[in-house]
Amino acid sequence: MDFFTRIAEHTPQLNRSDNEILSYCVRHHEQVARLKVTELADKLFISPASVIRFCKKLGFSGFAEFKASLRMELGETPGIQKQDSRPTDFFRDIQKTIQMVSEETVERILELIHTKRCIEIYAVGSSRMPAAELAKRFQIIGKAAFCYDDSTLMNISARQLTENDLVLALSISGETSLVISAANMAKSKGAALVSFTNLGSNTLSSIADENLYVTSTNFIKADQEVLSRVQLLIICEYLFFRYIENYGNESAAGAL
Repeated sequence: MDFFTRIAEHTPQLNRSDNEILSYCVRHHEQVARLKVTELADKLFISPASVIRFCKKLGFSGFAEFKASLRMELGETPGIQKQDSRPTDFFRDIQKTIQMVSEETVERILELIHTKRCIEIYAVGSSRMPAAELAKRFQIIGKAAFCYDDSTLMNISARQLTENDLVLALSISGETSLVISAANMAKSKGAALVSFTNLGSNTLSSIADENLYVTSTNFIKADQEVLSRVQLLIICEYLFFRYIENYGNESAAGAL
């Protein structure tokens, strides 16, 4: 079983500390490949036993097997300098995103979408496009779904929510302050919260009831930094079509 498939299967078992270890290891995988378990523990200010427990939660026998799987998945070899990001990383990120989809998580989210009165979708910047498309899809089949990318409108929406409502919050970094502020307000009103973020520990995923993850590599060339949102769109599309499969009526689906 490959590395990201293991993550998809075992993510629900990870606590906040585990997610912080995972986030560090993925971001610094070339360095982690050369570390001993005690050295990694020192960097994260945790005990070696915590690292071992984390590895076992993901189904590995220990830190050595975890490192080998991580290195194999990301194509790194100890002692080899990390290469700059390449356009082909885009296709790799799509594949990883698909591998990280947890069907158990998807089923729980689909049930929330089906049973909640209203779906409010929060996103800003480039993440707005997949968010707006998802809202439009749900509107077509008769679901009350709305997309907000303005901080004022997001907070007005969040203040009016109840335990009968659902918020889908999209932020690749998981640290978009406008989205986090509205998401926190929605949670305080009792609404359920689903986050769509990059893999690893971040503020948005830590406050969400359910999490869906994508992998999106920064592509940097000539001082220009680009972060793809296609992976986010793929997850949104998959969620919608799985909803149609489970709950949608055929006549509404045929109009798409």
